[in-house]
This record gives sequence, structure tokens and C-alpha cells, in this order.
Amino acid sequence: MAAIAFVSAVYLVLDFHRMRSSLADRYRGQTLSLAHWTDRTLDHLAGMVRDAARGPNGLCSPEGMGGLVRQFGTIPVVRMEVRDETATSCAWQQGNALERLCAGVPGGDLVRIPLDLGGGRRVLLDLFGNCLFGAIVPMDAENGISHRLLSNPPDESVDGDDDGIWSVVVSPMRLQAGSGKWPVSVVISAPGSTLVQQWAASLPLQLCLISGLGLALWFGPMSVVRRRLSVEGQVRTALRRGDFFLAYLPTVDLASKSWVGAEALLRWRHKHHGVLMPNAFIPWIETSPLIHDTTRWVMIQAAQDLNHMSQRVPDFSIAVNVPPNQFIDPRLVAAADEAFGSRPLALCQVVFELTERQMLDYDAPGLRYVMEELRRRGAQIAVDDFGVGFSNLTLLGMIDVDYVKIDRSFLREEAWADPHMLEAMVPLLRDLGVVIIAEGIESERQLDRVRRCGIRFAQGFLFSRPIELEMLLAALSPAVADPEPA
Repeated sequence: MAAIAFVSAVYLVLDFHRMRSSLADRYRGQTLSLAHWTDRTLDHLAGMVRDAARGPNGLCSPEGMGGLVRQFGTIPVVRMEVRDETATSCAWQQGNALERLCAGVPGGDLVRIPLDLGGGRRVLLDLFGNCLFGAIVPMDAENGISHRLLSNPPDESVDGDDDGIWSVVVSPMRLQAGSGKWPVSVVISAPGSTLVQQWAASLPLQLCLISGLGLALWFGPMSVVRRRLSVEGQVRTALRRGDFFLAYLPTVDLASKSWVGAEALLRWRHKHHGVLMPNAFIPWIETSPLIHDTTRWVMIQAAQDLNHMSQRVPDFSIAVNVPPNQFIDPRLVAAADEAFGSRPLALCQVVFELTERQMLDYDAPGLRYVMEELRRRGAQIAVDDFGVGFSNLTLLGMIDVDYVKIDRSFLREEAWADPHMLEAMVPLLRDLGVVIIAEGIESERQLDRVRRCGIRFAQGFLFSRPIELEMLLAALSPAVADPEPA
């Protein structure tokens, strides 16, 4: 639960920053648009002043000044002053009309616009900056968001930036865009409290999402993590206490009906759940850090059992399943040496079966080394469950294989709608020089089909289910060395 609380807190912080960034992008574009609009408005205002100054009556005459003031329209000019080189020639002050024009607009500083008329004459225009934007932007003062037109450089301590305690918790947002022609800048600011209030408006929805996400995590990925951690601890305990054991699935020579080898299958005698089948834990072990320790244990136990089997049948072989990620790990060679010895041909009765559940990295630097070292000791390589998963013809072209075990799915009677699949596969594999073993023989009809295809070796419940060492040794004893199919 602490992890979920931490993830929820991180999510809320990230969501707040997402909202802040979204607002910043929105108002940044607004400041640039207002700056361009301000340039055009001030250009228009300057044109009106220059036209009036060039008029027949002059700018300071009642006719010239009155005509110019009427042209201002909705431009909130508060005061205009005309100066020559030595003194003020004339001035004009806005009256009550400005109060009607800017009704409801919060107060603010005046913005001074200088305009050079030439010949030493200048015009100074004082504008009510906040009112200039009143007609084109929403008045968000009640939300704490302000749009200002300020003289350059803008005053950093303008009203509304001081946000009390919120300025400590959340910094205010201030975006500025300067005019390209005039000494003014457009500033949009929002205090920290406003940002928090806008984010809090969506907080109920966020809390619902977090609750749903938390439940999904707790009963989804988190449950998998809890289970994986629990399985890892149990596997370590099982390796230490000896709860694992090997069951053997015999390989039968169909010509002589004798057992010529056996595949070592890992089983777990769980103290609470009884004997666990491999699908309950093998897929997890193959992708966990415990795969090396587990494979090492299997090989050590298989080596001990092979000594007993060889006393009954001297050339009896044993097959050990190895996932692809182990075939690129040099520790596999060291574990094989520890289990079977490092003398020449120490692995001549051992077959390493490459399982199909993972893709083999053919370019991995350790693959060639592991294959060469295993073969130097006499080991043979088999591809398990050929035709499904990652066991296919590409694999046979990339590594040297001795045996191919055709997956049981090609022998199921419901798959016989295409009866030529197995028959087409066998000649191709035989041309590649590999020995074929048919898996999953459970009926006489399947056995007949395999024999018609010319397959010599097979495994399946028709001959024997996986059995422990004692039963295997009893079946290999001279009295029952050549058991009839079950």
C-alpha cells in the first residue's frame, strides 16, 4: 500500500505540473498574440496623431485636437502632451468618457508611448493599459489571472504577484512578450493560489482515476510482483531443502521397443500443494535469476541418476531441458563440468534439449563458446517441441542440432484435417541430417502413423508416463528390459 500511496503522490505532482505547463503554453501564445495586436493598435494610433499634426489647423488647435480625440474611439488614451524642443506646446486630459469606456476594468499603471513628429516635436501619449485589452480578452481578475500592458522594463512588483503562503508552496506564473516596435510589454500573470484552485477543480476526477489505478495495480501487476517475490522465496527454500525431484519420461526405440533414454523432468513436491506440475513454476523460473541454480541442481541430480541407469543399460542417455538464455551463459558449461565431470566425452550420454518458450539470440557472443565446449565433452543438442513457439527451421539453420522432437500438436487427431503436415516435415528434417523423435504418442493410431512416416524414436503415455528413478530402474532391469507398450 505504501508503494501505491507513493505512486499516487507522484501522479498528483506530475498532473499538477502537466496542468501548469498546459496553462503556460496557452497563455504564452496569448501574450504573443496580444503583443502583435498591441503593435498594430499603436501603429494605428501613431498614424492618427501624425495625420492630425500634418493637418491645416495643426495638432494644438481646437479643431485639430478635437478631431483627433474623436478618432481615438475605444483606445483608452488618458492624456496627450505635445512638446517642442524647449517646452510643452499643448496638452489634453481625458474626462468622464474614460470611466464609461473602462467600467469594470481593474486599475493599473499608465503606459507612456513617445511619438516623434520630426522637427524637434514629440507627442507623449498616456494609455490605460489594462483597459486596452478589455475588449478582446476575458476579464479573469476574479480568478487572479491578469492581462497587463506595461512600460519597459516591466515592474516586477506589480499588484497581484504577492500571493502570501502560496508563493512559497507554488511559485506564481508570469509570462511576458515585448513589443517589437514600442517600449511596452504584454504580461499575463497568475498567482500560485489560482493555479492550485484550477487544478483542484479536477481533483475529484483525478482521485477517482487514482483509486481505479490503485485497485488495478493492487490486483494486477502488484499481485504478480507479490506472487513472483513469494515464488522466488519458495523456490530458494525448495532448492535448499530438496523439495524438487526428477521424473523421467522414457524415449523408446520403435524398432526394438526398448527404452534407450529418458528425459529428465523437474517436479516440485510442495509442502502445502503436493506435487506441482512444471507449468506451475517452470515458466517463471526460466525468466528469473534462479534459472542457473535450478539448472545446476537438475544436472547434478541427473548425473547421479545416470550412474544408476548406466549400470542397467550401459549406453542409456539422459536429456536435460535448458532454456535459450542458459545456452548463452558460460556458467552452463561450468555446471555441466561440476555435475558430469570435465574429462573428454564426459557428456557423451547427455542430450541438452533447447526449449521453445524463448527466442534464442543467435548473435550472442556466448552461444558459440557454450555449444563448442558442450560438444567437445561429447554432448548432443536437441530441439524440443519443434514446430511451435520459437522452435522452427530458422533455428536449425543457425545452430548444429542432433535431434528434433516433433511437437505433440502434429499428432493430435483433431489436427489431421491436414494429414500431410507431418509427412512433409519428416523428409525435410531427415535431409538436414537430424534424428527425429515424435512426442505425445498416446494411441495405437498415432503410433501407426509415426511408424508409417519412418520415425524411429518416440515418447508418450502409450509407453510410459513420467516416472521416478526407482520405477525407471525396475523397468530397465534384465527381467523387463524390453517392456511392451502400455
